[in-house]
Amino acid sequence: MAYLYYMKKLFLSIACFLAVQAAMAQKEVLQFDENNKYVVYQVVDKSGMTADTLYQRAAGFVGKSGSKKNGGTVTQKDKLVVYASGLLTKKEVGEVTYVLTIETKDQKYRYKFADFVFKPYKRNRYGNMATQPGLDVPLEKLWTKYDDKETDGMLAQVGTFCKTNAAQLMLVMDKVQILRKPEDNVKRVETDKW
Repeated sequence: MAYLYYMKKLFLSIACFLAVQAAMAQKEVLQFDENNKYVVYQVVDKSGMTADTLYQRAAGFVGKSGSKKNGGTVTQKDKLVVYASGLLTKKEVGEVTYVLTIETKDQKYRYKFADFVFKPYKRNRYGNMATQPGLDVPLEKLWTKYDDKETDGMLAQVGTFCKTNAAQLMLVMDKVQILRKPEDNVKRVETDKW
């Protein structure tokens, strides 16, 4: 019976180790650029596609929330909510604003998530969580305001968000256009003659 105790202990320690490794792997998605700012950046080759096609797909991915520029560049300013998990609960800590830039050229495109700024939440007089005005913290300086555990959790959430959005962007850029043939035998109804 004593070996069951050690097996449980071994199983629990392996599970904890794997969970920590998975959380750390998401944080490694974030990289530092030449200005010592966090970015998620990648150049993707798309042979056989024109810059115009890639631009249209990027504009479709961003949708109405993005501001489109000339020259094959699409930008989107958006935010994501970051949570802190307690023992049994999860509460909103703040939001992270970011800028997604997609630049297209013939047979390749690149995307960059950048300008991450953390805005902490505070409970307002109505009991709702709202951003505190004037307390914007760049993600690089998050270590100065919060402890290591909170910072690691926030960076892991931002890394996971960027990784999933980059995967969705790649799916949109890879989609194949389906051209429909116009149907000739469509039944038409004349509504002006009754």
